[in-house]
Amino acid sequence: MRPSVWITKRKAKQGNRYCVRWVEASSGIVRNKTFKRLEDARLCQVKIRRDIETNDYHAPIRLDYGAWVKQHLENMRNSPDIDVSPKTIACHREALSALGRVCKPKSPLEITPRMIKDFRRKLLDENLSPFTVNKHIRIIRSALSYAVRDEIIPVNKLLGQHRLCLKTEQQKVRVLEVGEVVALMNVAIDPMQKLVISLAYYHGLRRGEICYLQWQDVDLEDYRLSVIDREGARTKTRRSRTIALRRETAELLSKLAPDRTCEFVFTKPHEFYWSCGKWFSKLVEQPGLDPCTLHDLRKTCNTLMMDAPGPQGTLLCRYWGTQRSKVSERYYTGALMEQQRRAVDSLPSIG
Repeated sequence: MRPSVWITKRKAKQGNRYCVRWVEASSGIVRNKTFKRLEDARLCQVKIRRDIETNDYHAPIRLDYGAWVKQHLENMRNSPDIDVSPKTIACHREALSALGRVCKPKSPLEITPRMIKDFRRKLLDENLSPFTVNKHIRIIRSALSYAVRDEIIPVNKLLGQHRLCLKTEQQKVRVLEVGEVVALMNVAIDPMQKLVISLAYYHGLRRGEICYLQWQDVDLEDYRLSVIDREGARTKTRRSRTIALRRETAELLSKLAPDRTCEFVFTKPHEFYWSCGKWFSKLVEQPGLDPCTLHDLRKTCNTLMMDAPGPQGTLLCRYWGTQRSKVSERYYTGALMEQQRRAVDSLPSIG
């Protein structure tokens, strides 16, 4: 006899919903999963029926809120996919602890948009800034997505609820003056620091793209630089790109090339990634500049290139790695590289 797994249809304000129901043989509890599309519900029905027939079925994990938070933080520490920084783990702990203190949910299943709105109001009453409140809400939404992946809850009820976050004023883009970048280069004594500033200012590379750069990605003869999306060093858009290399940056790389000790340009890239922001902040304080980050150099590069005469639009977006390319670089790399070279050479020199 085939296991009893059936689908029921119900109407909701957002449209029809399809609920897959089945009875656990061990406990007699009726379980269910809800889907927006009938096709997804039928696929789930087939999977559950097959798992029950082959004895591969496992009952959903039921955890109280405290146990779930503890397990979530432990999974982040031991994540095999990505290296999670201690700061990120601390932010997750702070947000989930605040939710447990304010709203006291008994399990992650009880976290709903209504609870988050109440959570938001109470945090504002405690005089927390809207930026901090929004940060907590985004972290809770992300933690629930991990809970869905681990089959602790069937669905993340906060997904698609974009109005949960408070409206805040848009932060102004911090664009450095050329004299400010020159001052940074003058106070940077370490050649690696000069190289980081050059890669961010001339080429608009993100911090992760700089720190995980490998020597095989650098072509000092043809002045090209490849930003490769690879395991352990994923790019933001999950796409690789090849860009023109400025001669000043190539000279800094050639000085470090004879002393290379590993495949990465910056030894121990993971440690360098987290120390990069600290020494850059201290570097900014020396000439007395207004506070800025390494990412602000990328914004400066984007702004100056957009204002300069020459190629615009898709070409520059491909240079910065912010938009997917519709034309294969296999056929147009030569022509694009020459235009990119004119664009990067148009930036004012910082020495």
